[in-house]
Order: sequence, then structure tokens, then C-alpha cells
Amino acid sequence: MSHAHRTGRRRGRAGRSLTALVAAALLGSTSAAHATVTAEQVCQSERAKVAARYTLCADRALVQYTLTFNSVVYTNLAGKCVTKYARAWARLQANASGTGATCDSSRFVDNGDGTVTDRLTALQWEQKTNLDSTQNFADPHDADNTYTWSAGGAGGTAADGTAFTSFLASLNTGGCFAGHCDWRLPTRDELQTLLTPAYPACTTGPCIDPALGPTVAFLYWSATTDAIIPNLPLAWFVSFSNGFVNSSNKSVHNIFGRAVRSGL
Repeated sequence: MSHAHRTGRRRGRAGRSLTALVAAALLGSTSAAHATVTAEQVCQSERAKVAARYTLCADRALVQYTLTFNSVVYTNLAGKCVTKYARAWARLQANASGTGATCDSSRFVDNGDGTVTDRLTALQWEQKTNLDSTQNFADPHDADNTYTWSAGGAGGTAADGTAFTSFLASLNTGGCFAGHCDWRLPTRDELQTLLTPAYPACTTGPCIDPALGPTVAFLYWSATTDAIIPNLPLAWFVSFSNGFVNSSNKSVHNIFGRAVRSGL
């Protein structure tokens, strides 16, 4: 056997040995990584999965609305998405039982600072107060206050109504509400996650968890424009009287608002 041939065989064996060592090292690293996965990591991973499924389901419901322009059909489909999403919390909570992870707690948590955190969506919501049938715009948290989405100029499409210039502005200026300056109107899909239960099961509003404070059983603005009719200045709303979802004229109607921050 030639010297070159013997050298090649040795190099081959050395290469295979090195490959085996690298593979073993990688396997060990992977095993170690799996061994150190915490209950909180599992909780957040599962929470992200169910959030992704909800988003996909909500998008499919919107496709049907685009094809049919039927709010009843859309609301029924979207309601099923919300119901599936909400039911997932019981599974996440059961799996995390006794671990102390985020999932091992109630879904809605009163933070004691005028806000409520939804452990399922990771959204932080404004808590409403003073439901007494009297509006008090000096208090942005007054449950009776209603707002416009647009001021009405340029066809009434701009986000310059009192919901933005008064309500949100008061939360995001000065010291900022609860130490945060990024309060906003929720999207249509985010707002629907508060429905407990979702349409059509909700028949005696307000359809919302009591932790979020007193709530008028009526319509609430979302930040989402209804683009299905481009010539009309419409934004989506959610009804907390029965869970119905539709759109309303941005500059004509005064309806309720609830602020949110963070995201799914």
C-alpha cells in the first residue's frame, strides 16, 4: 500500500472520528439545553402558539367578510376564533399548575395601578371606573365617556378625533398613565379577545371580565379601519352588549373607548 494511500485512510478515520466527536458534543449541548428549559419558557412558547392560531383564524374570518360583506357571518366566525383562543388558557394553566410560571395564574390580573394584564394575550388594558351615567372628560378612565375616531376633515378618515386628541393624549402626556406612554386603541382582533363569552353566546352584557372595571354594554372603538368600502370613513367596533362586530362612521358617531398597550 502506498504512503499516500495509507495517509488518506488515516485522514479519513480521523475525519470520521472528529465528525463523531462534534455530533456527540452537539447532542450533549442539545440535551443540556432541553434540560434547562424552564416552566416559564414552556408557558411563553405555548402562549405564542395559541396566539398565532388565533391570528390565523381571525384572518380567515376576515376573508369571508371580504367575500360576503356580511357582518353576521363575520361575527360568527370571529366569535369562534375568540372562543377557541379563550379556552386555550385552561389548558395552559393546567399544564403549568404548581410551577409558578405566568400560565400558573388567573388569566386577568389586576395590577393595582388602574391596569389589568391579560396573561393569555400579554396585553395590558386600561381599567375603567365611575360608571354613573355622567360623562367626565377630565377623567379619561370614566366609563361613561364617548369619543369620535376622526374630526371629520378630509372625508373623516384621519385619526384625529377625540379618541386620539383627548382620550389617548391624556394617557400619554405628563407622567403618563401607570408609568407608560404608549397607550393606544386596540386593534379589532385585540378588542375581541376581551369578549367573555364571544358572540353569539353573550346575550346579557357587558360581555367582559369584571377585573377590567365597570363597562357600558355598548359599542367600543378599535384602531382598525374597515377598508372593504374604501370610499367610506369606517372603523371597526365591538359591541360589549352582545359581542357583535361591525364598523361605524369615524367622524359621525361618538362611542366608547378602552386603551391598551403591549401586544399579542
